[in-house]
Amino acid sequence: MEQPDSEWWRSWFGPGYLALYDQFLAERTPVEIDQLEALLALRPPQRILDLPCGQGRHAIELARRGYDVTGADLSPYLLSVAEERGRASGVRVRWLSADMRRPIAGETFDVVLNLFTSLGYFADEADDQKVVRAACAMLGPGGRFVLELLNGERVMNHFQEREWFTVGQAAVVERRSLDRRARRMVVERTVTRPKEEDVSLHALRLYAGRDVDEMLRAAGFGRVDLYGDWSGEPLTPESLRVLAVATMPP
Repeated sequence: MEQPDSEWWRSWFGPGYLALYDQFLAERTPVEIDQLEALLALRPPQRILDLPCGQGRHAIELARRGYDVTGADLSPYLLSVAEERGRASGVRVRWLSADMRRPIAGETFDVVLNLFTSLGYFADEADDQKVVRAACAMLGPGGRFVLELLNGERVMNHFQEREWFTVGQAAVVERRSLDRRARRMVVERTVTRPKEEDVSLHALRLYAGRDVDEMLRAAGFGRVDLYGDWSGEPLTPESLRVLAVATMPP
């Protein structure tokens, strides 16, 4: 299979990405924040960094509930959408253009969020580790980092070279290749809508729970709790997601 450019992610998170996922994700966002609040026992006005924030769905919902929220992303398009939606919602969010591999200078937060499988896109695995270390650097004693990923163990155990599914009105076909040694999956995605078809390539490094635990502890987190979903169910090899809550030492 053809390989994507090493920095495919710079252009992939644009209008096509948003057109595919936007409505589906908007419907589940309030429930996810309900579960996040319950899982972490969050109470406003804690300082929360949503990194990367994408179109701002989590950041805006958190701000609506009274949290002090910063949303940061590297996509100019998604940031512009987030800013527009924040204004339309009448909430206050600070929006920043930022590379999640680097700490935001002089900033400290109570919680840093990295959600919806936003880790694993970089060609070099060391860049993923930089993301985790940057989150660690922006948290004070007892601060928490929440990382949500596809469960790489499940994907590799049940690897499918081809899959078809629908998202709203779009039909999606994915052809995949897997380098098991590197834990790297390449996906050619074809999205078909009435009178329109779009083909794109992207890559994802797959992390199992043990990989996530090791990476977070190596970055300096003192405690790591792993869950299989937002409800707090235990992580198993068959869980769809890996949800990690990493806590800084006191």
